[in-house]
Amino acid sequence: MKAAVSEETDLMTIPAHVEPLQAKAGRVRFVSLCFVLLALRSMQAAEAMRITAPLELQVSQRTKQDAAAVVISGTVSDAVDVVEAKADLAEGAKRGKPVGWTVIAAGRDMLEGTFTGRLPLAAGGWYTVTVRARRGGKTVAETAVARVGVGDVFVTAGQSNSANFGKPRQAARDDRVVYSDGRRFVPARDPIPGACGTGGSVWPILGDLLVRSQNVPVCFRSASLTWTEVKNWMPDARRGKFFLYGNLVRCVTAFGTNGVRAVLWHQGESDSLARTPAETYCSRLQAVIETLNRDAGYAIPWFVAQASFHPGAKEPDQQEVARGQRLLWESGIARRGPVTDDLLGPEYRCDGVHFNQQGLVKHAERWFEALSVEYK
Repeated sequence: MKAAVSEETDLMTIPAHVEPLQAKAGRVRFVSLCFVLLALRSMQAAEAMRITAPLELQVSQRTKQDAAAVVISGTVSDAVDVVEAKADLAEGAKRGKPVGWTVIAAGRDMLEGTFTGRLPLAAGGWYTVTVRARRGGKTVAETAVARVGVGDVFVTAGQSNSANFGKPRQAARDDRVVYSDGRRFVPARDPIPGACGTGGSVWPILGDLLVRSQNVPVCFRSASLTWTEVKNWMPDARRGKFFLYGNLVRCVTAFGTNGVRAVLWHQGESDSLARTPAETYCSRLQAVIETLNRDAGYAIPWFVAQASFHPGAKEPDQQEVARGQRLLWESGIARRGPVTDDLLGPEYRCDGVHFNQQGLVKHAERWFEALSVEYK
């Protein structure tokens, strides 16, 4: 008869390299608990601090020194001595320079849990910006914002060919091309926020060209509205419920002083229909430009396209508007933008007025050529 084997003997005869199931399960539970505690601690740290600026995908305008002092603001729930920030280049970033922990707010810079400071960053990105609050030499809260960039910001204005009436819709290939609607930043996929229409625009294509050339993020914000004459943009004018000049000011000033590289203006078709004389067109847009500079607090470069063609307008009236746009260039009031009056017919226009795929590409290439003088 075979003798019974005791539990003690069984355990002793298990190979040394095999861990008992109960012990192994206990260790798994312990490791899992550690991960949970670490995750909760991270969540509590994030909840203790909220960042209001910068936002994800935000682009700050670079200076002539190829850098920007990026505003960092937020709130922290605990009493702290100092708030610090750092910036790391995201994986795959082709331009930029990491910045280590830097004090952005301390003492009087913080008021009732609110802090605001600036972090100097070189042009480039994307960056991941990490912010932490410290008390007594210890970190009490920490959070991060992904995809923050320093590059170029453009406000687009004008009528339908500056808005979303092209076909088809466009989308930037490079994720460093973004749109802003004043509340958030999003990848540049049409329709561009803030403009009328539901179709495509020139801006994603132009953005890709600029990013490829400059290797910095690019942002577009639109203030365009279809069927507008230049008189509708005057500081004291309204077009129905729309206050175009007021909206233009908001679009520009949302980025702060010196926060916009240039205004890109493509408009004039409606003035050809209205038979606006050249000198009148020039003086009206001059008033818009000069008033905006005063209201924004700095001189913003304007690139004005020669855009006068409309199939319903007579040739002499189109020539008058085009001459008014050239007067702005020749007088130095505005810089020379693209000429699009020769992009005609089904080769470039989807409906006789608005651009098709080939027209949008050619339009973007001409904007790029016009803007290239800024980068010399």
